[in-house]
Amino acid sequence: MKILIWATTFGADLWAFARYLDRRRDCDVRVVMSAPEMFRGEGIAQLDPLKLPIYVRRPWSQIIGVPFFNPDVTIVDNHVPLRGLSGKGFVLWHGFGWKGPNDEKEFAALHWQLRLNWGNAKRPNRNFRWQTFGPWDFKHRTEVSGFHPDNCRILGAASHDLLRDPRDKRDLQPYYPFDVQNRKTVLIAPTWHYGEVFAHWGTDSELFDRLLRTLSERGVNVILRLHDSFRFDKRYLSFLKGLVARYPNTLLKFKDHHPDNLLDLQVSDVLLTNFSSIANLYYATLRPTVHIYPVRSPDEAFLWRTLSVAGVRKREIPSVRYIWKLPPEENGGLMAHSFDELLERVEQSLDQPDCCQELARDFLDRHMLGADGGNCERIWEALSELVET
Repeated sequence: MKILIWATTFGADLWAFARYLDRRRDCDVRVVMSAPEMFRGEGIAQLDPLKLPIYVRRPWSQIIGVPFFNPDVTIVDNHVPLRGLSGKGFVLWHGFGWKGPNDEKEFAALHWQLRLNWGNAKRPNRNFRWQTFGPWDFKHRTEVSGFHPDNCRILGAASHDLLRDPRDKRDLQPYYPFDVQNRKTVLIAPTWHYGEVFAHWGTDSELFDRLLRTLSERGVNVILRLHDSFRFDKRYLSFLKGLVARYPNTLLKFKDHHPDNLLDLQVSDVLLTNFSSIANLYYATLRPTVHIYPVRSPDEAFLWRTLSVAGVRKREIPSVRYIWKLPPEENGGLMAHSFDELLERVEQSLDQPDCCQELARDFLDRHMLGADGGNCERIWEALSELVET
């Protein structure tokens, strides 16, 4: 089987499944991405190198793909090429998450692109499949997002197969500037759609400083992992750089500079997030996750941030409930409704590393096939079924 992976971000599930394919002998895989040299500089690329060829995405790649390579199927994570580079298309979506509504209106452009590449995804289509993470996600994609049930498969998250058995921290140590073997590490990974992380409780300049000072005094490492740097204005970027300069126990990463997040998920002892989809992956480690309730009230007007061709677009919506496909209360860890409660939850997570195991297992069982270790095999079987049709 000839497989083209068209990567927006080559990390998490997409990398995990590429790793699985790389170890098979019955497929020929090529990857196209925007910055291969950046990926090759990541710890995961050195610790667990892939043999498959990786190509830089050129302007003409949208039309011809990889020269002299005629794939049977193209795997995408969220962005689709301008034209069909293969007869079959397979979407390995880039995260389960809470953000919505992901309805037909929001996905109108995506449906149009998919139709140009592989035909109408709203009708039974033997040339297209959409991976879903579990029964709830399948129901949402088919009843809300507009994909025909015949085109969707319940397959789980590929990276869960690796995260359920984290690596030895001695192997991860060379890729971090602080001691990850003898000191605990907190991964702070917020989504960017809410703007400042703590705006509903105060200001990021005050509360981030207080949080990092608390963790520093306790001797805890911090990985501050944010979305693409271009989504933040210059003032906020300057604030972040100043923050990290004051706390040398803190490592700042942006997604467009450090695309891989698997090592960060494996090396950290606690995750702190305001409902980024990274949490759904982290649950497979069974380590504590502390969720920041992201707004003051779900029924207040809210300034929603999305990315457009012109940059970050802001629009006011009457209630934040509109953009939640899952309510925040539906999670696999602890919740904080105030900054003081957040500090208490972080302390609890550091002192009681098993405090969220049952909560994480329950979420995974209900929504993500229990992270049972068979997801890559399921995805492969669905891919084979598609190509053989």
